[in-house]
Order: sequence, then C-alpha cells, then structure tokens
Amino acid sequence: MRVTSRSLQDAFLNNLSDVKKRLQEKQTEIAIGKKITKPSDNPFGTARLMRLNSQIEDIDTYLTNIDNGMSNVEMTTSVMEQIQQQVADLVADLSNSLDATENKEDYAKKVDLALENLLSLANYKFNDKYIFGGTNQSEAPYGWNAAGTGIEEKTTALDGYQKIRISNTVTQKINEPGRDLFGTVTPGGNDVFNLLISIKDKLDAGENVDASDIKALDDINTHMISEVTKMGNYYKRMEDSQTLLENLRLNVESLMSKEQEVDMARAIMDMENYQASLDRTLKISAQILPKSLLDYL
Repeated sequence: MRVTSRSLQDAFLNNLSDVKKRLQEKQTEIAIGKKITKPSDNPFGTARLMRLNSQIEDIDTYLTNIDNGMSNVEMTTSVMEQIQQQVADLVADLSNSLDATENKEDYAKKVDLALENLLSLANYKFNDKYIFGGTNQSEAPYGWNAAGTGIEEKTTALDGYQKIRISNTVTQKINEPGRDLFGTVTPGGNDVFNLLISIKDKLDAGENVDASDIKALDDINTHMISEVTKMGNYYKRMEDSQTLLENLRLNVESLMSKEQEVDMARAIMDMENYQASLDRTLKISAQILPKSLLDYL
C-alpha cells in the first residue's frame, strides 16, 4: 500500500499531539500534587475517592459524638462520686451515733446539711442540662413536696437514656438516669433523700438512729458505687471506640493519599521521559518531513 506524505504528516502530528498532552498532564500533576483534578481524569479513581471521603465524614461524626459523650460521662461520674462520698461519710458518722447519748443535735445538723448537698447535686446542670433528668433534661428532676415533708420527683422520664451513635450499627449510653442512681423517690420512701429525712426527724426528737436505717443507707452507698463503676465502663468503651476510629481514619487517609497524591519521584521521571520523547519526535519529524511538517507547526 502506498504511504502518502499526508499520511506521514498526520501520523507524526498525532504522535506529537499525544506526547505533548501526556507531558502537559504530567507537568500539571507535579505542579498541583494530585493525580485527579477533575472526574474525567480518572472516573473509577474519582468514585473511590468519593466513597473514602464519605467514610471520613462518617468517622468524624462518630468522633465528635464520642468527644461530647465522654465529656458528659466524665462530668456525671464526678458528680456521682461526690454523691456517693457524701453517703459513705454519713454511714460512718451515723454508725458512731448509735452509742452516743449526747450530741444528737449535731448529728441532725450533719444529716440536714448532707441532705441539702445531695439535693443540689441531684439537680446538677452540665451544658445547661440536668444530668440526672433522664430524657427530660430541661427541668430540675427533684424537689420538696408541697407540704415540705419529703423529697419527690418533679419530672417524668427519669428512667430514660441519652444515647449517641459511635458507628453505623452501635449506639452508646452517655447518661445516668435519676431512677438508676436514686431509685423511685417519694416522700416516706426508702430512697436516700427521704431516708435521711426520717433519720433527721428521729435525731431531732432525741431518738437514736436505728441500725436498720444505717444498713439501708449502707446498701444505698453500695448501689451507688456500682453505678459509678457502670459509668466508668461507659467511658472506657467510648475511649476504646475513639482509638479504633482514629486508627481507621488514618488508614482511610492513607488510601485516599495513594489514590490521589502524586509520587513525585516517579512523576518527574515520567515527565523527563515524555520530554525526551517529544524532543525525539520533533527531531525525527524535522528530518523526514522537513517541509510539510513545518507547514503544520
């Protein structure tokens, strides 16, 4: 088959255009530092980057949830420890009062002060929310009844849990409902508040504290220690999840980097090869088709 000058010209020009395009693309990669600047550069790579970026966004959401959850659990645990310590101190003090024939008024004052402190802590607010309010954290959960004879629950939903999502399929509790810590609070009941009111009334009347009352208070103290431990488990689980998510994020970032970022050493070598190829193409074209090629350049 006869090869015309025009065919040679077209072949050289196509080859020249292809080499120039590849050289320009490689120069752009090096300048920007990314292999993909628009979807058409690599449709499959772009799709993978979009999936990885979506995964990063999900991980960041879970990490934010965990940060907020850990802060809430940490503060709640601190308040619970103060409550538990108040109860433990009362158990020790009232145990000493069993054999005391005097100073009942002093013990009554201690109980009254502890009751006031416990009620204040039971209505503690963090980030403008009542931490023991369950799922209703906008109102104080505990207070005196209308007659002023006992402490009662002032809101509903005191057994509700606040939860956060720490993965696509896992949620985590981040609060201590008042019912879990204090039980059902009602005037004349066996909860810590009304038990202390009963003990104080006996002391004010000059009576000795019953051993059964101290035993009931000690049981409440044991229960509170268990609840503090539970909150510690919540914190540890979120801490472990946080570490896993941070490691996962690093892995996803590494995959994104491999997909998108340019290997500079290889890119520079490729650019030099394309430049050499372009130089050879121009030199050969000038030797074989000196006139017609110059007409197209």
